[in-house]
This record gives sequence, structure tokens and C-alpha cells, in this order.
Amino acid sequence: MQKMHDMDHRILGKKLELFMFSELSPGMAFWLPQGSKLKNNLKNIIYKSHMLRDYAYVESPAMMEDTMWKISGHYDNYKENMFPSIVEKRDYLLKPMNCPMHILMYQNSIKSYKELPIRYFEFGQVHRNELSGTLHGLFRVREFVQDDSHIICRHTQIEDEILSILDFIKSLMNFFDFKYRIDFSSRPDKSIGSDENWEKAESSIKNALSKFGQHYQLNEGDGAFYGPKIDIKIEDIHKREWQLGSIQVDFNLPQRFDMTYIDNEGKEKQPVIIHRAILGSIERFIGILLEHHKGVLPICISPNQLAIVPISSNSKYQMAYIQKLKKALLLDGINVKVYNADDTLNKRIKTAEKDKNPLIAIVGDKEVEENSLNIRDKRKKENYQSSLEPFVEYLKNEMHVVI
Repeated sequence: MQKMHDMDHRILGKKLELFMFSELSPGMAFWLPQGSKLKNNLKNIIYKSHMLRDYAYVESPAMMEDTMWKISGHYDNYKENMFPSIVEKRDYLLKPMNCPMHILMYQNSIKSYKELPIRYFEFGQVHRNELSGTLHGLFRVREFVQDDSHIICRHTQIEDEILSILDFIKSLMNFFDFKYRIDFSSRPDKSIGSDENWEKAESSIKNALSKFGQHYQLNEGDGAFYGPKIDIKIEDIHKREWQLGSIQVDFNLPQRFDMTYIDNEGKEKQPVIIHRAILGSIERFIGILLEHHKGVLPICISPNQLAIVPISSNSKYQMAYIQKLKKALLLDGINVKVYNADDTLNKRIKTAEKDKNPLIAIVGDKEVEENSLNIRDKRKKENYQSSLEPFVEYLKNEMHVVI
């Protein structure tokens, strides 16, 4: 039975050489080659899944002059958690979130009601000055990447947008084998915005949740001061609960930044912003995944999709076959690691297993002659012989997964 501490993502991260930390940059992960492959594989799936849902991918600067943060309210309410910088006697702050950047993009041109909703999506690298005593591996860091989106829409579009987000969340949680629950937080005592706007927003959320058909918990009066919100909470293999994504309806920032669109009568109207993240933090999610799957990750996000172990590490015949296959798979975005160190066959197989490769292929003269592979599937706990062509197609399909 696997020991609990062996399932700690920090220990797995070190053993598998995925990431490291340094006292020179506390709370900020260094992604090593294997970890970078894992992180990029996850981001690639999330990116494709957003594109199929008509999101517009954007990228924004890491820092901005304090003027914008004063308008947004972050300067007054969040300044102690932000990293300051002075450039040419002007005060800048590293972004702790991406909202003002996306608003500036929206305001880059006049928008018509026909263009709404606009769904900006970004892998936003953000910095938050967490207390050093609270830092904990990938779970609590000072620098992380958000799968962040801001949907700018009309009031009448809130319900459909929330329903679409909930469907997206369900697909993703099912794919990664997580149980989750939904919390809905309503208007707090101290809030901004008209009664009419709050009523419309809460009604839209309740209608969307009703149509979605999944039980949710109501937290009366626990919403943000600028609008009601939905929180997504998952349960990991240790039965711990984590908040991942959130959906927040916001009247505050459109008002603060004087955001408008032109309606069907040619008049200026104020849109609504839906702040939305599904994973919340890519770093935290990877930490949870590592522990949840005990290091043996789904093929599509694993650093290496396939490990190949030649029966004879000195066989030019076997290595020529392996290298040709490795190059062909790489062109399809499939990473292969070859275990041909000068060790016994059993030791090389055990090393491939310790590295938590989801698929291990044993290659001898027989496999070369038959154009096949002897496969050990560590997730399904199956061993089988496969012709090369159908197995390669299987790997391609695994890598082309979209949530």
C-alpha cells in the first residue's frame, strides 16, 4: 500500500523532477523540463476547450501603473497583497488578477450589442504577496497562472452564459474524475448596485442552476459586494475540499470604468462582467492532480505519454526502430522517453515505473520484426501486445482530447 507521504505532491514533484523552489524566490515554482511538459499539456487541453466554446484568447502585461488599480478598487482593498515597482518615478504594481487588463481591451473600440457577449480568456500569470508562513508547495504560492475569463454581456445574457460555464465545469470535473459541489452566495448587507440589477442577476443565476439540474448550497448574504457568485468546490483523494473555480456577476467594474455598448436604438448601455475561472490556479490544480492520481496522470497531460524500454540497451536493431518511432510521435505532440541506460532489463523497467509513466512499451527483436509493441498500461493495469499503427492512433486520439 502506498504511504500517504509518498502521495504528497511536493515529494512527487521532487522525485519526478517536475518542479522546484528556491529561497531566492519564495512561493514561485521553477518548472523543470518534465514539469513544463505537464503544465503545457494541461494548458493545451484547456485552451482548445475554450476555443470550441467561442472564447477569444488574449494576453496582457504583467504590470500596470497604479492609476488603473485605484480605479478598480484593488489599490484600496488589496494593496498589501500586491508587489510594487517604481519605473522612471512612476508607480507600478504587478497584477494579482487580470480584470482591468481585459476591460482596457474591451474599451479599445466601440462595441455594439451585436458583438456581445465577448468572452476574453487568458492564461494570466499573476502575483500575490502571500505571507511566507502560509506558502505550501503548489497549493499556496505567490506566482501562479489563472485560467481566467471575463465575459462582457448584456443583462439578458447572464443566464445563458452561466449555464454554459456550468456545463464546461461539469465536463472538466468528470474528465479528471473529481466529485464537486456548487455554492451560490447571494447579496450581502453591504453591496453596490441597484435592487433591480441584483434581482436580475440572482434570478438569472437561480434559473441557470435550476436548468442545470445539480444540487447547490445557498449561502445567504455571502456574495461579493459587487454581485452574487458561484463557487466550485472539489473533493480530492484525501477527502479534502478545495475551491477551484468561481463565477461572479459584477456591476461594480463596468460602472467604475464607464464601460458601454451601443444598443439596438443607438443608445449607450452599461454591460455586465462575469468573472470566471474554472481551475482557478493551474499550479494548485496540478498539485491536486498529482496527489489524486498518485503521480500516474492521464495520458493527455502526462509529461511523457510513452516510455520505451529496449530489451537490449546495446542493440542497434532495436534502437533504430525506437528512435524512428520516437521522432514520428514527437511530430504529433506525443512525448516519448527511452530507458536504455546500461542496466539490467528489470531495473530499467522499474525505473520507468517509478517515473510514473502511464504507458510503458517493451521492445525486443520480435517487436521490431512484427512492427509492434509490448504495452504495459499502468493506469488500467493491463499488459498487451499491439501492432504499431493502431497503438499510434490510440495515442493521437488521447492527445487530441477536448473537454
